[in-house]
Amino acid sequence: MGSLEHEDIPIVDFSGKKMEPGTSHWTTTRDIVRRAMEEQGWFVIEYDGVGPDLLEDLLGGMKEMYELPYGVKIKNENHKASHGYMSMVVQDYQIHESLGIDYATQFKSCLDFSRLLWPDGNDPFCETTHSYAKTLAEMDRTVMRMLYESYGMDEQKHLETYVESTRYLLRLLSYRKQRNGAPNTAFVSHTDKSFTTILHQNHVLGLQLRSKSGEWIQFEPSPTRFVFLAGMGITAWSNDRIKPCYHRVVMSADEVRYSMGFFSFHKDTIRTPEELVDDQHPPRYNPFEHDGLLRFYELYLLQKKTSEDLLHMYCGVN
Repeated sequence: MGSLEHEDIPIVDFSGKKMEPGTSHWTTTRDIVRRAMEEQGWFVIEYDGVGPDLLEDLLGGMKEMYELPYGVKIKNENHKASHGYMSMVVQDYQIHESLGIDYATQFKSCLDFSRLLWPDGNDPFCETTHSYAKTLAEMDRTVMRMLYESYGMDEQKHLETYVESTRYLLRLLSYRKQRNGAPNTAFVSHTDKSFTTILHQNHVLGLQLRSKSGEWIQFEPSPTRFVFLAGMGITAWSNDRIKPCYHRVVMSADEVRYSMGFFSFHKDTIRTPEELVDDQHPPRYNPFEHDGLLRFYELYLLQKKTSEDLLHMYCGVN
């Protein structure tokens, strides 16, 4: 098991006024980001834009949310795979719960979510989740702008299109070890079906990520550290230059691990830009609807099948 201080694991600084396009820091960071995404599909962001008060309010609100009756939490329904309420029970003991706010950057979505769970209203939680989602959306767009620029694309044009075509899902997750004290290893290695993912959490260990050498890296949590992951969507978009990140959760701590998963999805069709197709990089994927990929994945879940070639099976060029 490796650590985040390993030389192959970039920790890039997105804090303060350093991230000004055109500066030397921007250019250096941009190149590190592209290299990390192409070599292993993830990197760590150091960022002070989520203040301690906002994070404390979010984690406190999540704890209150999970104390709600089961009959209330299951109202968080969504027909898309892994978007609504989910739980995992082992020997009558709940080791995982999660709820999702789709279109979380829209205030109304956060308001509807809070009023669904708290009929008398919970405006502070609504405002907290919305503020948090808007902040992470800016982080996601900064990374995408870096990639556009690094690939020699018109970053302004592509970023405008990305903003218009992207929806964000904020998932609020909790993890426990098993009742008998054994580690919870139910969350097996997997890749996300999103376009990109940003992970953030409280202080409890559990998240592990696979490096380019195949080594599992234990993420050392910090209030100012975020993990940026490639999902299947960006793999298709990049024409296989960027592979999805394998990660897992192994829970052995006594405390509850609360984490936030922030997922970007295209609202319509994902296609490889013409700038990323050439003689050395022929097209690998046909254009596809992102929600269609989720439905295809859900079919595999219902059949209790898994496949590392899910994306190729769904939209790969023969």
